[in-house]
This record gives sequence, structure tokens and C-alpha cells, in this order.
Amino acid sequence: MIHLTDEILVAYVDGELSEETRRQVESLIARDAEAQSKVKVFRDTAVLLRLAFSEPEQADNVVHLQVRPKKDYLPRPSWTGSVAAAAAVIVFLAGVGFIITRGGADRADFMADVAAYHSVYAQETEHLAEVPASCKDHIEEWLGSRIGRTLTVPNLTGEGWAFEGGRLLAEADKPIAELLYTSPDRQPIALCITPSDQPKSPPTRYDPGHGMNAVAWDAGGHLYIIVGALSDAELDTLTDKVRRHFQIA
Repeated sequence: MIHLTDEILVAYVDGELSEETRRQVESLIARDAEAQSKVKVFRDTAVLLRLAFSEPEQADNVVHLQVRPKKDYLPRPSWTGSVAAAAAVIVFLAGVGFIITRGGADRADFMADVAAYHSVYAQETEHLAEVPASCKDHIEEWLGSRIGRTLTVPNLTGEGWAFEGGRLLAEADKPIAELLYTSPDRQPIALCITPSDQPKSPPTRYDPGHGMNAVAWDAGGHLYIIVGALSDAELDTLTDKVRRHFQIA
């Protein structure tokens, strides 16, 4: 019996299933509203990432989906779990290009989308980060070169958060560095950094629902976002710590 796991749904979206298996999966999806929503997210993500990484040579470790010859589904390398985990947030982080040069309601709507889909991928445990924290030096060099600034990972252990790893997201031609942190019995939080047309803006807190809290600010030509299930006090503390870190770094 086929179960609609995220890997099956990603394989379905990628066109990796045989015709018979595809028909069975489609029949199951037609009766499963949650699976339908996930398929839409995965399809939207695939379109964005194919546009973003249409160059003949793609950067290493970029989360991406590619069209492959059709075949029966078989277990795939571990990065597919990362695609499933990251897919939802990638789709809505793609809106960052829209809000980088605009504020007010546009940014508030964007932050609501980020929070809504962070609440989805934050449930992941095994495939939370594309590159693990054990490769911190590589993450700093790799993601820093992509976003055009010297990048050092903020140490948030004093605030109770351990660095888990990172990944590269993208919207069109704009790279987004995502650093992920975990704490025992808490949902993960994310720090996202992407180039911005605004040289500077003060931290603005957002209450986008879904049990999430978020803050965004511009500094030195980059947009910074912290999002997670955090109290106002925790968010303020983390914002101060991250801002001080990048002023010194």
C-alpha cells in the first residue's frame, strides 16, 4: 500500500513515478486535502528553483529540484528530505524580492507567509538543515560568498539556542542564507539574510499568527529576518544579540 509521505509527493511532483504508481498516487491525493496542499507547495517550489538555477552549472548544496527520467520510486539520497522540509518556506521566501524595496503592509503580509510556512518545516528533525553545523566554516564561506558579505554564524548558546546548520534558498536571482537553531523541546528558529536595496531600517516586530513571532531589519545593504515560536522578550534578546554580532563581525 502506498503512503503519501513527503518523499513520495516530491517524487510525484518530479515525475519520477511510473505511470501505474503515478495513477495510484493521484487517486490518493484526490482524497487527501493535506497532500493536495503539499503538492502545490512542492510544485511552486520546483518552478522557482528551476528559474533561479537555470544556469548550466549549479552551485553546490543549493536546494533544488530537477526533472529526471520517469521510473518507479525508490528511496533517494537524504537531500530529498531537506527539499520536502524546506519547500514550503522557499516558496514564500521567494517573495523577499518584492518586499526588499517596499515596506508597510507588503512586508507584514510577507512576514505572515514566512511564519505560516516556518511552522510547517519547523516540524522536521532529521532533515532540518541542508549543511550541518559540523561544517560551520564551510557554511560561513559558502553562504557569505553567495550573499556578498563576510558571514560568521552568531553564537546563540547563551540564549539557549544551538546552531543546527544552514542552507541556501533563492528567489529569482537573489540568494538567501538561512541559519537554523534548535533548543530542547522547542521548535527550531531561523535567521535569514539576503541582499537588500535598503541600506538601513530599524527592527520591526511582526505578530503573524501560527504561534510564530518575527522581526525584520535592514543593515549594510542586507535584510535580516528572525522567525520562530518566540516570546516578545526572547525575540528582542535575539535581535539585540544578532545585530551586535554583525556590527562587530
